[in-house]
Order: sequence, then structure tokens, then C-alpha cells
Amino acid sequence: MPFVIPSVLRNTFSSRNNRCRDASGMRAAPELVVLDVVEGVTPSPKPPVRIFLGTEPAHYRAERIFVWSIERVRDPARVYEIHLMKELAGFDRRRWLTGFTNYRFAIPHFAQGSGRAIWNDVDQAYLADPAELFDTDMGECGLLTVPPLSSSALLDTAVMLIDCERMASIWTGDEAKHGRKNNLLAKVQARPGLRGDLPGEWNARDEEYVPGRSKLLHWTILHTQPWHPLPQAFVYQRNPVGHVWYDMERSANLAGYHVFTADKPSAQFKSLLTRIQAGVTDGKNDRRLGDHPPAPTTKIEGLDSLIEKTASKSLLDYCFADVAVEHSALNELLTEQDGIAVTRYDPADPSYNARPTAGFDGVVCADALNYIPDEDIPWVINDLFECAKQFVYVAIEHSSRGKMLADGTSLCSRQREPAWWKAAFESAAERHPQIQWKLVFNQPADAGAPALREIGWSGDQLPRVWVLNDNVSVDTSQSTALAEALGWPFEVVDSPFDSRRERPDLVIAANQHTGSWARRLCRQSGGRTRCVRIDGTGGAVAKDFDAVVSPAYFHLPPHPHRIESVTQLTRITPERLARARDRCPRLFGLAPHPRIVVLLGASESSGPPDTITSRRLGEEIRTFATLAGGSVFALISRRITPGLAGALVAGLGESPHVHTWSPDHRDDDTYLAYLELADTIIVTGDDEFLMADAAATGKSVYVYPLAERPANLSSRFRETVFARSQARPLNKRGTVRPQQGLEYFCARLIERGIVLPPHDLNALRQSLVRLGVIHQFGTSMTATSPHAGLRVAHDAARQVQRLLGLGEHARLPQNDLVHTTDWTQHVAAHP
Repeated sequence: MPFVIPSVLRNTFSSRNNRCRDASGMRAAPELVVLDVVEGVTPSPKPPVRIFLGTEPAHYRAERIFVWSIERVRDPARVYEIHLMKELAGFDRRRWLTGFTNYRFAIPHFAQGSGRAIWNDVDQAYLADPAELFDTDMGECGLLTVPPLSSSALLDTAVMLIDCERMASIWTGDEAKHGRKNNLLAKVQARPGLRGDLPGEWNARDEEYVPGRSKLLHWTILHTQPWHPLPQAFVYQRNPVGHVWYDMERSANLAGYHVFTADKPSAQFKSLLTRIQAGVTDGKNDRRLGDHPPAPTTKIEGLDSLIEKTASKSLLDYCFADVAVEHSALNELLTEQDGIAVTRYDPADPSYNARPTAGFDGVVCADALNYIPDEDIPWVINDLFECAKQFVYVAIEHSSRGKMLADGTSLCSRQREPAWWKAAFESAAERHPQIQWKLVFNQPADAGAPALREIGWSGDQLPRVWVLNDNVSVDTSQSTALAEALGWPFEVVDSPFDSRRERPDLVIAANQHTGSWARRLCRQSGGRTRCVRIDGTGGAVAKDFDAVVSPAYFHLPPHPHRIESVTQLTRITPERLARARDRCPRLFGLAPHPRIVVLLGASESSGPPDTITSRRLGEEIRTFATLAGGSVFALISRRITPGLAGALVAGLGESPHVHTWSPDHRDDDTYLAYLELADTIIVTGDDEFLMADAAATGKSVYVYPLAERPANLSSRFRETVFARSQARPLNKRGTVRPQQGLEYFCARLIERGIVLPPHDLNALRQSLVRLGVIHQFGTSMTATSPHAGLRVAHDAARQVQRLLGLGEHARLPQNDLVHTTDWTQHVAAHP
């Protein structure tokens, strides 16, 4: 019988899914972005700072942040010209590592052999004014680059200052389009004195970054770039300085910054309008689809209910190039609604191109955005939100279609993935939290039901939330913890497919079984139901859910849908602890302070201690309590054998206070009262759930780590796969090569949940120690500053709200956030 590769492996490693570029191009010249002198500032007499940026469509996020980084540090008196080099026609890109490899050699050609120019890769950001680099004395050199690494003789051309006049005869336009990179570099090395060195601070590679000293930060390792441009080619890993890029993106989002705007659209957008309007003016455009397939009617599912729910009386119909006129479904819907005023806007039609202002209850855009260039989508979406008071509704048609323009060319629909659209709308929604928005993706007929995504609820209606119960107490407890932290009414559901139930807006699942239920509910709802998975083991595939919450010490690959917590989620809050204390006020009687509570559990990695260790543990804790003058209370898991429990009791000494407790009942009032009435907590057994509970109390916590038991064959295999996935072999230049081969294979196994990395409890302990919420046992008992304890569920809930694009009405109550520390920022800064 022949060997058949399982479909999950075929889909995981299919080379067809990993192709990221070809030899095509669509632009005759780079797109120019001009940063003018700031209004009110006297212009500088110095020439414009001219920068050529190598980029490609997949790097749209990085491209924006690169330009934003210059805006933050530039001289306000000077002009900056940024040429975006991407998708340039005539270049053979088939042997390039990136989509812009040889563009750098065409700079003298595009600069017409005059003046200076800076070359930058898109995976960089300026931390100091690039004018300082532009004005650097070049001496007799025609080219300045950063020095090559000591381990390589190859030139590093990631950052260059170019004398275009001198380099025009060395790097010609034809050679740049068809030549090999190494051959073009060899021409420079063959001419002594042609190249000089730039200071190293103009290209700080990843961990070379030094705050306050580095002037340009370069994220060189392709599979650790924070914006994850090519998920089909790499399994992304964390970058040690990724937080710098995320901070820049966060500041750009807060500022509402876009590279292009309605007042300054891209050259492609302006050219497109000119071509379309020329046909309208001279009568050549007969408004037909030409030779393209007839357009299906765009479905506008859910718009009627959205209008009714928001009581909207005024709508803006956003069109482009008369595309929406062909969709009679929209017109039919509006004629059925009484008393609704509809205003049409089409920037490509002179009869309707007067820009609207804010004040419409709703904005409807049916299959118009597909025809707009990539660079202009962000500001167009922002305009949709700016014009709306209640909602934005957008329908995206996924079909190959277009219009024949007057000049004989086609206006083609641009196919973009739903994830691309979702990210673009989430960015705009973050700045307009009061606006509801809905995206409808109309897939081809053979793709099944339309993939509908609805995000946001009306201000007077809270979302319906289900916690899926699979009778696994620890899993249901984590789901319930998140539901409680979200602050909305929720229902714990055992039978989610009861036809009599109204479908929820949000479901929370916490294991593989309930996770499959959640995905099924999402499919049945056409995508209206959002799915959040609590990943307690590491087996959840992030792309399969709207959000996945997992602890950082699982060492899972980062993903836009993954939310990392410090610990497992816990329901322990100050309010629940206080209620338990009130119910058991005399639990400790007159026992002297400090009252030390010992939690003895067992984890998968260490297991329970042996009898010798248990007795030694009891003796050390007794000594610890005697020196402090306190009393000891032991909570022993029922999973601990009587012999081990007896050894611990013997070590603790005469008449110890012992309570046998079941880990399946961590919500028990007695257990919670022990935690609340304790002055000091000692956690044993390296139990990750007990450490999470103790860290949430805000008490003085000590951890007593136990020796890890020898790894079995399964654990060693998982450790080997994980270690290989993190390996970073060097290339010929001495830098980390792009992920490939066995590293890529192992990383895909982990990403798809086929192989799970072992839980790194040592990393968990170190993280908690670094945060100051626990201490290693054996250190002297010191007074610790009071804190509210880890609020991991609340922090996760806040990120879930952001990720799902919820409005202000659904935010956490302010009184629940007063004592919350954003521990997720610590996770991002200490991966």
C-alpha cells in the first residue's frame, strides 16, 4: 500500500502557498511622497532630503511606519522626498530574495544621474533625522555604506548614501533591471576608493540597537519582522526589539497618520481618476463591463437590520467609477425603506464628486473599494468612518471583474484577502470606537456561504456571550474568568446547538472539544458569531479563531489573533477573595501572624515530590515560619498520595493545620479564604495554576521549585522540535538567514498544533520574579510593597475587546480597572 501524506501536512508545507513574488511589475516610476516644510516654519536653504525606499505590497504596514518615523524626527524647515520603489515595471525579480532587491541599483537612473540619494530597506525606521545622514561628507567616494560584518566580505547595502552622478555609469538602469546583485556589487569593489564607510549607528541590526545611540533600527531577520509581512513564507518568531516598532505603530494610530490622504492621494489614484473622468467627459465611456464577465449582484446582507437597529434616516452611498450603480440590490433595499435620505458620492464621477462632510447616520459602500489602489485604501476607509455617526457597512465582492475605460485599458478589481481588509478596518475603528462597522465578503459560489464578519454592537444592546462548558472544571473556570472580566452578561452553555436558542455574538471555548463547537457555531452564523479560544495546552491554531489567549511561557509563535498572558487565566479577584473571607472569618482562629499558607500541588513537568523531598520541604517551611514567629497552614492536593502528604506533615512538626483540597474546586470558598487570610503564600510543586492563583492575590508569595523529573521520549521529541524551530543559522553575510529547511518545517509543526513545545515553567517563574509578584523560596522574608495582584483575565479581556473592534459601550467598567496593571506590556518587552 503506497504511503499517503496526511492532508494536514500537505496543507501545512505546500509550496504553492509559499510563493510570494513573481517577475511582474505595474509602475513606470516610484511613487513620490513629499514631506513639506511645516507650516509657519522658515524654509531651510538646504536641498531636499531625497530617500529611495525599497518596498513591496506585503510590507504596507512597515512602509507606513518608515515614513512616520521620519515625520517624528525630521527637520521641520526642510523638504523630504521619499520615493517608494515597489512593483516597478521592467525588472526581472525571479531570483530576488525580496521584492525590491535590485531596485537600489536603479537609483542613479531614476534620479537622472544628479544629486544625492539615500537608499533604505522597508524593514527599517529612523530614530534620528535622516538629513544628518544625507549631509554626510562623502569625500572622494561615490557610495557610502555601513561596514560589512567581520564574518563576511560581502558589502552591506541595506543603507546607502549615493552620489548619483558618479554611480550612474556604474549602475545603469538596464543592469539594475536584469543583472545579478553580486555582479553589481563586484563592480563597486573593483574600484578602490569608490566606496566608503558610514557610522554603524545608521544600521543597528536587531539586537545591536542601543537606545539613545542608534540612529536607524533595522529588523534584519525576515522571520522575526514585527509586522509579519509574509505569513505564507515564514512562521514568525519574536524580535527582541520588536516593541520599538509596535510603539511607533501605536503612536501613528493614535495620531491617525496616513502616508496618503484625500488631499494628497497617491499618483496612481490621481491617474486613475483622470482616466475615468476623461471617458465621462468625452462620452467614450458607455458604462459597460467591456470584455469582462458580467458582475454578480453584490449581496448586502444585514444592512436592513443595521438601519433599523440604529434608526438611521440619512445614508451616504459611497461609489467608485459607477460600480455601485450596477448593484440593483442596494437600490431595491433603499426604496423599501421609508423616510431615508440617500446621498451619493463618487470621486470618479464629476456629477457626484463633491466631498461629503460628517453627519450621515450610516455609510454604505457596496463593492467600490476593490478598485482603489492599495496606498489609498487606509485614508478612504478613514473617510468612511469620519462621515458616519452610527455605522459603516462595506460589501467586498471576491470575483474577477472590471470595467473598460476610455483609453482602452481595464479598471480591474483587486483581490485582497479578508484578513487584509479586517486589519485595515480595525485600524480605523480603533480611532472611531463609537462607530459600528460590518464587512461582508461575498465569496465565489464554489466557496460555500459568504464569509460575513460583523464587529461591534449597538450602544443600547450588550452582546450575547456564551461560555461553552465541556465539564472540565479547569477549562470552564478559565473561560468564565474571561467572561466575567469582559463585564457582560453571559451564559454557561452545555448544548450549544439547541435550535431553540438564539445564536450568540461571542462564544468562549477553552479546549479542543469546545473549540470545535465554537468554530462550528461561527460557520453556521456566517461569521456573525465571534470565537475566542482559551488555549490552556498550546494546541489552538490562532488563525482558526478571532482571538486566542495563551500564556507567554508556552513559547507559541506570535500571531495577530494571539493574546499572550503572563499566567493561565484565573477567576481570583479582590472582590471574590473578600466575599470568601466574610464567609469564613474564623478560619485561622487565633493563630499568630504571619500566617503562612502552603499550597502543595503537582504539575506535569515535575510531578509530586518524593517522600524525602516532602519531609525536607516541611522542615524548611517550619524553620521559615519559626524565624518569622508565625503559623503554618497546609493545603494539600487530593492528587498527592497519603504517604507524601504524611511526610510533609511530619516535616512541619507538631499539630500542623492541614486542609485537603481538590484542584478541580479552585472556586471553593474555603480555598479562597485561605488565600485571602494568608499573610504569606508558599507555592510548591511547580503547579502553573497554583502560581497563577497565588500571583493574583497581591500577597507575599514564595515559590519552592521541585526538581524536574527526567523527560520521557515524547517530551524529548517536543523539546528537539522546538529547539530546531528556534535555530538561527548564519548566511554568507554573517547575518541570520531567512527561515528555511528543517527550521521552517519544525516551526510549521508547532504553528499548526501538530507538535507542542513543553510548558516552560522556569520562564514562568522568572517572569513572575521579574514582575515582583513572587520570590524564590530561601530568600529572607522581606516586606513587599502591596499590589493588586496580577489581573491577567482583565488584561486579556481588554485586548479581546480591542482585537474584536468593540465600541466604547462595551469597554470594561472603570471601577474594575482602577487597580489593574497592564502586565501584557511586560510580556511584550520581555519575550
